[in-house]
Amino acid sequence: MATTNQYPPVMPPTGPPYRYRRSIAGPLVLIILGGLFLARNLGWHYPIWRWFGHWWPLLLIVWGVIALFERMSSNRAGCGRRGLGAGGVMLLILLIVLGVSARHSSDFDWGGVRDQLQMDDDIGGIFGTAYTFDDTLKQAFPAQGKLRVVCDRGAVSITPSDGNIIRVVVHKKLYAGSQNDANRYNESTKPQITVTGDSVVLNANTNGSGDHNVATDMDIEVPARAAVDIASKRGDVNITNHKADVKIGLQHGDISVSEIAGAVQVSLEKGSIRGNQISGDVEIAGHVDDVSLDDVAGAVHLNGDFYNDVRLSKIAKAVIFKTSRSDMEIASVPGELEISSDEVRGNQLDGPSRVSTSSKGIHLEQVSGDLQVQSHNGDVEVTTGEKPGGMMDVTTQHGDVALTLGGKTPPEKVNVATQHGDVTLTLSPSAGFQVNAVTRKGDVSSDFDAVKINQSNGSSQASGTIGNGNSKLQVSTDTGDIRIVKS
Repeated sequence: MATTNQYPPVMPPTGPPYRYRRSIAGPLVLIILGGLFLARNLGWHYPIWRWFGHWWPLLLIVWGVIALFERMSSNRAGCGRRGLGAGGVMLLILLIVLGVSARHSSDFDWGGVRDQLQMDDDIGGIFGTAYTFDDTLKQAFPAQGKLRVVCDRGAVSITPSDGNIIRVVVHKKLYAGSQNDANRYNESTKPQITVTGDSVVLNANTNGSGDHNVATDMDIEVPARAAVDIASKRGDVNITNHKADVKIGLQHGDISVSEIAGAVQVSLEKGSIRGNQISGDVEIAGHVDDVSLDDVAGAVHLNGDFYNDVRLSKIAKAVIFKTSRSDMEIASVPGELEISSDEVRGNQLDGPSRVSTSSKGIHLEQVSGDLQVQSHNGDVEVTTGEKPGGMMDVTTQHGDVALTLGGKTPPEKVNVATQHGDVTLTLSPSAGFQVNAVTRKGDVSSDFDAVKINQSNGSSQASGTIGNGNSKLQVSTDTGDIRIVKS
């Protein structure tokens, strides 16, 4: 039987290995972006971010043209070409995200963001280079005239002038891509003075260059007897030694008024107020951080939201304080009154007084005149002065009450009530009063022998007459102890 030999098949010769070419589009885009930001760091002051937001699709076009050219070249050379790959896809996504962000943010008010965050010039420089300009305006001011100041952005300072003139020293700061642009913006934002009869309008004209960021600080000298009305969006306001009424409307900034021989009216959306030596009434409304008023010969009206501390001292007439959570009215404050987020503290208050708050501790000392205190949640401490009023009413739902009746003669009628808390009543040994104290769940104790205590089923009641019994004291609590002690 013949044997057949098996031979392996002969494979055809193979060609050279298939070659892939990498794209230069990604590195080229990185080189372009890196070159632009390097030029910025080297002092090339142009709005690169705005340019990028406007022209970034051109980078995609360049990338696509390069990719198309490379594919055509690879096909002619018989070489393959790799796709984008993970790195290319990530770079493309990053480019699109940055481009869209730059496009939508280039029209944003970054000057306002810079002011809000209080950026310095180095950080603020990413929005343009800072340029400063100074100027001086001087003009005759009408006799018995009144001044209105309009300034969107910048500080305003007002002091008395010599004679019937208005003098304005301007300190301007703006951001621009070049000195030529800055000069053009400066010329279009010159402050303007307009006189119509006895009315003078000083316009800072910060919007004269459109949406470019311009801040104009103005030091204004004006006759002291000219009424002043200021309307500003952003910037501090300072007025000193003025002998006429002052009205200020400000969105964001701090206000300082001192030595004002007239009334002061303020509307503020964000910022603090400090005032002293004011002969007229003071009215403050809006959303205010801190308030400090000292030596006011008129009344003080505070209406709005007050987020931090309110400090009042030497207020000759009525103090009215109204917020969404507190309502207070005091005839005068010869001493001090401090109102914070969690408590009210007063010293030397002349009544009649009414203090009502939903969630604050109340601590009042040397209180004269009638007094009404209401608190939903917080402790109450009250000490009367040598001349207490005829009536005192102190109530709280959740909190302890400590009432000290100073002087030999307590108020004619005193009512103290709390639902959940202890009550401590401190009286002079020589005082004359009738007391009736009741607690539903608690104990009653007394340092006065004439006060008799009865206890039954967990509740306690005390009653008695001391001295002439002219003062009527009514004390009650649902859950808590009652203590009647000698001073």
